[in-house]
Amino acid sequence: MPPRRSKFPLHRPFEKQPATTSLSEAGLRLVADIYTDRATVLGTGIVIAGHLVVTAKHVLLDLLDAGAGSEGLTIDHHLCAVQLLPGPQYVIWDVKAALLDPIADLALLQLDGNPGRSHPDKPIAWRQPLVNPFPPAVGESVVGFGYRSSSIEVSQNDQGGPHVDLQDEPMASVGVVREIYAFRRDALLPFPCYQVSARFDGGMSGGPVFEETGALCGIICSNFEGSHLDGEPISYVSSLWPIFRLRMNFARGDGWPRDRFYFGIDLARADLVRVMDMDRLNRFFADHVDSSSQSLDR
Repeated sequence: MPPRRSKFPLHRPFEKQPATTSLSEAGLRLVADIYTDRATVLGTGIVIAGHLVVTAKHVLLDLLDAGAGSEGLTIDHHLCAVQLLPGPQYVIWDVKAALLDPIADLALLQLDGNPGRSHPDKPIAWRQPLVNPFPPAVGESVVGFGYRSSSIEVSQNDQGGPHVDLQDEPMASVGVVREIYAFRRDALLPFPCYQVSARFDGGMSGGPVFEETGALCGIICSNFEGSHLDGEPISYVSSLWPIFRLRMNFARGDGWPRDRFYFGIDLARADLVRVMDMDRLNRFFADHVDSSSQSLDR
């Protein structure tokens, strides 16, 4: 288990971050129809491996022409992920494919390999987080990150091409784990999640949640709107282990067979997704997930 590296500022529980925060390297803005007058900022996502982003399923539902849980979902809009690298360097990735979890509020996005870039001569080297598929213990601190108050305007530049003006507020929200629901909470949240005392505003959905070791431990899911006005915020984070049972055929790079289906746990076993405790994930799958279909077997 990695040592605790972070001391989250509980006395500053909801704080705007600088536009050039290092979290913008992994935390991406998800935008639909970016070069049109219908451009819309949907939410946040995070890179967990090369060209692989995880986000909340609910931020994508209005864009898809197939129901949740289908393989080979078709995005009925131009969907992209906007990344800010040091420099600053803006990178706009087209989303090539999307896979929605049939139960959990989680989705995987495959990024195309030829992004639009403000500095095309500079190499792209992003950070890959360590992933904890399971919630931290009750009482431990976490921090969520996402973009709120987003607006986007598209105009024409001097060369006749589109100029995109994207404005938002990068926010970090600190809280404590209050309750853990290993498989489901109730009919409203019928999937693995946990309750935290962090405030999550609109636009932060799909953003990363980190534990005290610095590992990614969940995805911002939902909250009781306005709960922070009456006392402690009540919010929910999706646990990450369900993505490892998903079946996909996203390209994995040179040296891997193309157009072959595999499961998310295969990415972890190949160290393409860096999992904190692989032995624990393997034991969990052996006990709770049917190995032939990767469906939940409780």
